[in-house]
Amino acid sequence: MKIRFPLFISLAILLTPSQYLLAKDTLFYQITGVKNWDTLNLRSSPGISSKVIAKIPANGNTIRQTGERVSVGKTVWVKIIWQGKQGWVSKSYLQVMNSGQAKAKEDKPNPVKKIALKEAGSGEWILSCGNSSPFWKVEVHPKILKMFKGNYKAKLPITYKKQEKNKWNIAKRTHLKGASAKDRLDLDIRFSYSKCDDTLSKLKVPYKATMTHNGEEMMGCCRALKLK
Repeated sequence: MKIRFPLFISLAILLTPSQYLLAKDTLFYQITGVKNWDTLNLRSSPGISSKVIAKIPANGNTIRQTGERVSVGKTVWVKIIWQGKQGWVSKSYLQVMNSGQAKAKEDKPNPVKKIALKEAGSGEWILSCGNSSPFWKVEVHPKILKMFKGNYKAKLPITYKKQEKNKWNIAKRTHLKGASAKDRLDLDIRFSYSKCDDTLSKLKVPYKATMTHNGEEMMGCCRALKLK
């Protein structure tokens, strides 16, 4: 006599715990409560002291929850999957996308406005940010971000820019974003009273930078550079 297992028992046997949780929650989520110039930290484990493994933009979407959750104090942390990365965020920053939104996001990626990829000319000033180890550099031109990361190069139209100045009219923070069909770049530049050791120019400069390319975060310094 053949013994037939109910379908849900057979499925539970075949799936790993994480796969089973994913099978239960098929909803998509999007970021909420984050200012449009800011990002949400994706952390390696629950808690604000955990390592940041990626920064999710304020308009981040098509996020899945694995079903795992942990309470740390009054905060509920949930494990999510975003652009192939798994990590933890506060549940309060997620809201469910409706089925129409989620379907549109899956079928049709956000279009990137076409901008002429014109670089600054000889004699013009640009902002150059980067580090030598690991090597990365971003040149900020009037309308594009020219990126070098290891042996990889890209020119990305600037899709977002915001600058905050202090009472002395010094730029205390500049936030830029660039995007193409396969690249997403976020460049956050902040004024620092403690000088930044620029490993590319061997100079001490007043600006520190955080560059996030397709979820990978790198640190460095920024300086003004006149093109030859």
